[in-house]
Amino acid sequence: MRSILFALFLAVGFALPTFAEETPPPVDPARIAAARDLLEVTGVTKQMDGMVQAMSRGFAKGANADTSEAGKKLSAQFDSGMKKLLEYKDQMISDFAVLYAQTFTAEEMKTVADFYRSGAGAKFIAKTPELMQKGAAIGMKYSEKIADEMKAASPPPAPEQK
Repeated sequence: MRSILFALFLAVGFALPTFAEETPPPVDPARIAAARDLLEVTGVTKQMDGMVQAMSRGFAKGANADTSEAGKKLSAQFDSGMKKLLEYKDQMISDFAVLYAQTFTAEEMKTVADFYRSGAGAKFIAKTPELMQKGAAIGMKYSEKIADEMKAASPPPAPEQK
């Protein structure tokens, strides 16, 4: 009985710090406002939309949605999940704002936002969707290479026995 109580005590003792970390302290509203401004100027919402579209295209290609009925079905299911994810976009943006506000001061976020409003920063933001698309294509190229290597390395299937 003592060992059970001791184990329970240890489990609760180790769990308490975890639960404490899950409930962050309140964040200064000025930091939240600066975080939201930074998220706005960096185009996070647009980037989320673009990322979901790129992921859907990549999944459809990987699932052979253009040539296979099963691929079409899997792609439709994936797209449905991505649409569901986007229903939480506003909540996710709020969570990102809290995360940024916990990580950076309002002044730091203002400095970064000011950079993104400058010529070089604005160009970086404008080019990000294109870079993400091209980056996704690079990732797909290597994913396909790995898949091909795995296929080549796997032994052929055993002949069917009658």
